[in-house]
Amino acid sequence: MTSSESEAALARFETMLRVRVIDERLAALGESGAIGFLPRGLGREAALVGVLAALSDDDWVFPSITDWPLAVARGMRIDTLVNRVFGNSADPLRGHDAPSGVCAKALKIASASAPAATHLPHAVGVAWAARGRGEDLVTVALLDAAEIDAAGFHAALNFAGVMKTPTLFVCRVREGEPSAAEHAIAYGLAEAQCDGTDPNTVAEAIGRGVERARAGEGATVIDLLLGGDDDAIALAVRKLGKERETKLRAQTEADLASAIAVAGRLGAPDLASLFGDVYGELEDHLAAQLREARG
Repeated sequence: MTSSESEAALARFETMLRVRVIDERLAALGESGAIGFLPRGLGREAALVGVLAALSDDDWVFPSITDWPLAVARGMRIDTLVNRVFGNSADPLRGHDAPSGVCAKALKIASASAPAATHLPHAVGVAWAARGRGEDLVTVALLDAAEIDAAGFHAALNFAGVMKTPTLFVCRVREGEPSAAEHAIAYGLAEAQCDGTDPNTVAEAIGRGVERARAGEGATVIDLLLGGDDDAIALAVRKLGKERETKLRAQTEADLASAIAVAGRLGAPDLASLFGDVYGELEDHLAAQLREARG
């Protein structure tokens, strides 16, 4: 491994640790009632960071509702994330989505939906449309083992197989949970499996799937095998060393504290934003509702 590759590998572990610190702090905010429901990202840090390491900036990611740390890993500023979670007047989505719905068009992160596996056919559709336009991009759909029984999972794999789309289905699998990859053969897709607690191992496995997709060989279903919630972070701490870990934690905590202090002082979005991105001009009955809401 060259020095640049070694530094890139260490940077992945830094991102994992940064995501964990943010997750812990925001979880505490949720328990205090300062923000709405925000599911924990425990144990999936390596999977998210490893997936992103194998993609280009133009590749789209379709997350599940628990994959909000993906935004941090792909470069969202901490203050932007915090405003998004608070749903305040500085929230880019103006409070239109749940705290965990951190979609971002500029970062090529699609919107997550609460119903299981409903985002998977969307990932196939975007890949299919992009190929029709001559665009060289891959879509990656993230899911958990509990979503394998959902109709959207099988519909997506079926369409991906029929249309040979450049799509990766990446499933986080814990001990005792069913495999997503074992369904691949039924739909004519490739399958793979790897350790999901090491971002570098994940990046290699995803990279092979991306190569197949870009070569026109179709979709791949990949199982990422997870251990306990702290397995990946323990590995990150060992790789980074105590001094680097301490410095990173302190800087992330400081950035978070500053962002939270500002976000907490900002008010809610203007009531008119309830109708934003929907109507060019409000119809009379909606205008009346807005006036009534404003008192």
